[in-house]
Order: sequence, then C-alpha cells, then structure tokens
Amino acid sequence: MNREVSVGFAELLTQLKITNRLLAAPLKTTMGQKDLVKLLASTGATNQEIADVLDTTAATVATTRQRLKRPAAAKVELEEGV
Repeated sequence: MNREVSVGFAELLTQLKITNRLLAAPLKTTMGQKDLVKLLASTGATNQEIADVLDTTAATVATTRQRLKRPAAAKVELEEGV
C-alpha cells in the first residue's frame, strides 16, 4: 500500500531535534559541557539551540560562552605584553 504522507515544518523540526540529541549523546560522556558549548557555538547555533541539545538553560550556555571568551582575551593580553 502506497499512501502519501504530508510532512510539515513542525514534524521536520522535531526529527532534527531528535537527531541532534542522538548525535550529541556520545559526546556528552567524553566531553565536558564547556567543550560541548564551544563546539556547538562554532556552528553558529544560538544559546537556546545549544541549550536544547545539552538539556540545560540558555542562561547557562550564555554564561559558559562568556567564560570561554575570558581566557582567550587574557591570553592575547599576555602575548601582547599588555
């Protein structure tokens, strides 16, 4: 029996979210949250999108991203002798 199935944006979005979680699951056991946020941020994902994948809040992701910027800025200052 061949029947046509109409799939909308909402269904595709749900499937993509499930796929993202399945792909991220093995990384959660080997990488820390800070490293995962750094990796996902490099894809251009928003704080909320990262939070959804990592099962946390957007505020937690924002804090982690801010903390990731601080050591990088401090390292540049040390290298430049500021």
